[in-house]
Amino acid sequence: MNKRLKAVSILMAAGLLAACGNEEAAPKKTAKTETAAAKTEQATEATLALELETFSTIKAELDRAKEGKTVDWKKVQSLYEEKMQKNVGQTAPEIEQVISSAIAGIQSQELDAGVARQLIDKGMQSYFYKLQKSTQNTAEEAVKAGNKDEAEKALEDISSMATTVFIPTAEKRDASYGFKNEESIAQAINSGLDAEKSAIAADSAADFGVAKQLTDKSIYRTFYLAALGYSQKVEDGVKAKADQAELQMEQAEGYGFLLAIEESLAGGDEAATARLKEIYDISKTKPEDVKYAEVESLFAKALTAKINGYHTEAQAALDKKEVDTARVEAMEANMFLIALKPTLTGKLGEAETKKLLAEANTWYAQIEKEDEAAKTTSAQIVETLKSLN
Repeated sequence: MNKRLKAVSILMAAGLLAACGNEEAAPKKTAKTETAAAKTEQATEATLALELETFSTIKAELDRAKEGKTVDWKKVQSLYEEKMQKNVGQTAPEIEQVISSAIAGIQSQELDAGVARQLIDKGMQSYFYKLQKSTQNTAEEAVKAGNKDEAEKALEDISSMATTVFIPTAEKRDASYGFKNEESIAQAINSGLDAEKSAIAADSAADFGVAKQLTDKSIYRTFYLAALGYSQKVEDGVKAKADQAELQMEQAEGYGFLLAIEESLAGGDEAATARLKEIYDISKTKPEDVKYAEVESLFAKALTAKINGYHTEAQAALDKKEVDTARVEAMEANMFLIALKPTLTGKLGEAETKKLLAEANTWYAQIEKEDEAAKTTSAQIVETLKSLN
């Protein structure tokens, strides 16, 4: 194995993400702690604004390569290390290792510049996704505690991340897949944010929990479809006899997007997720061996397992008369189902896919009404999904 591939192998070994734990609700504040908390909130806001600005600056520098211009790698390194590295390491240490290793690899000339560029860019996007999830938990706990100001501030942070990081990427996926209007991922993210805002205004923790899934899983859908799409690009590129460096860069891009959702996917199927990592690892898999059909099947296996799990959890909550919990579980299941729509259409056909999604909507409505028919509808959906595996 040559030196460049050794460097890449080290990078890929750092791919497993650490879990972002739910933040505990804050204790009641005294006058002194309120002042300290206000200062902390201001510092957090300033830090996020700085990180988003830094991300945009680094991305703009990296994108110079698309125009055939030279990337100032020392600038990328100093910006990242001075303004982002510490917080990335605290939130997602494995992602931090991937980014830092990519920067080190390019400085030592052991890593292809295109590969490094994608790992840095997509690694930072994956970091913001993890930060978004943590911030969603903060907002939800604040709504439950009746702290509207804190919840609104957290949602503002999520909106800022969406505007700078997630929506531009979602718009690219919308363009790639031809998603418009109600199918638009970017529109779904904005709809989720609006629904969260309304839930905070209404002091409804139950509605916030459901709205949170619309926002989060729409962003998730962006990363999933991006990773899936790059496997197709690699396979098509091989057929067109594209340059090997370009193909490996696309593999790395798929891996970078996988970083954001890897942990969640493993919750559905660890073996399938491990195989996905292996496929996108250019030190283990040649572009010629990347097959879209296999990648699509692996994603479907992990995601259908997650959907089945949420169906089980939703029914268990409903049996306990915990309707609010059941609503959240059902929304999660349905959002993952929507993410699978391109695969469903390919496997089942457009008419059957439309029918399945309609059944999913019916199931959610039955959950809300505590309708016993929800169990039967759920069984039908789960049975249909077996055809994907």
